[in-house]
Amino acid sequence: MTLREPTLAPVRPTGTSRPRRRGAPRWISLLGWSVVLAEFVVLAVVSPSFATTGNAATILSQAAVYAIAGFGLAIVVITGGDDVVRGGIDLSSGAVVAVSGVVAALVAATGAGALPAIAAALAVSAGFGALNATVVVLGVSPLLVTLASGGIVTSVVYLATGNVKVPLDDAVFRWLRDGTVGGVPAPVLVLTVTAVVVGLAVGRTSWGVRSYAVGENPTAAAVTGVAVWRYVAGSYVLSALLAGVAGILLASRLAAAVPDVGEQILLDIVLTAYMSVVFSRRLVVTIGGTLVAAVFVAALSNGFTLLGVGSQWVGVVKGVLILAVLALAAVRERGVTR
Repeated sequence: MTLREPTLAPVRPTGTSRPRRRGAPRWISLLGWSVVLAEFVVLAVVSPSFATTGNAATILSQAAVYAIAGFGLAIVVITGGDDVVRGGIDLSSGAVVAVSGVVAALVAATGAGALPAIAAALAVSAGFGALNATVVVLGVSPLLVTLASGGIVTSVVYLATGNVKVPLDDAVFRWLRDGTVGGVPAPVLVLTVTAVVVGLAVGRTSWGVRSYAVGENPTAAAVTGVAVWRYVAGSYVLSALLAGVAGILLASRLAAAVPDVGEQILLDIVLTAYMSVVFSRRLVVTIGGTLVAAVFVAALSNGFTLLGVGSQWVGVVKGVLILAVLALAAVRERGVTR
């Protein structure tokens, strides 16, 4: 299956339009794929346990959390534009991952069952997404809005748990952790279904095409009759919902909801979404690229763990990668505006 980028119809810029993007130099994409390939080759050579079937399943299960939450952030960036300051951004994604797991664990602990617990977790996640959407549509900077809401969500998590892990033990959640279908781990199955649905929605529907159009030139999109605010607002709700799904998977994998996991995972989500530009011929955020980046990030963390490298160094590497991707985006924008 190929999660392709949609082909945008030419739109004549009006008003304060953003510059149209040109195709990226081919060497950038080749460099991106070369880095991914080099990572797997090097880790397989230096750590014999890296290139095993069991470890591959572990990497993909871990990547499922990054990818699904990353899909949500990718949709926000696609719809709002990839300018980190003025465009679409959702810095509350990590906190929503945490609160989703906590809500699921707390509801499941009452004996209500897995399905009500999952429904409650997704409802709370969507609620915080709606809060972000409302304030962003009112004209407040998404960077500030989601930074503030992330702080609110994190505080709610600490208040609800006392900053203590909440055990999650139910047949459905155990299946999400250890279950398989035809030998495929349950988290990988959830990732596959989510990637197909989101990839087709973004790449092959009018909604996806209009979302890209809104992100690249909201003024021109509005002139053609697109309700820009609806697409922007919807992107934040979808981002929160997908972060909620990722939170349920993560809590299931850990057999507990961990209150401070949001702060730990936000860097991975941001890196996963923004690194996807390297795998795009137009240097834009894509769903397919986000999936590849998620596997890259999960393999990086897994490989460093197998090698006994401290988590602080893993954070340093991820931070450097984010800076490199953002610098690439800045150079691209400067080149286009000349």
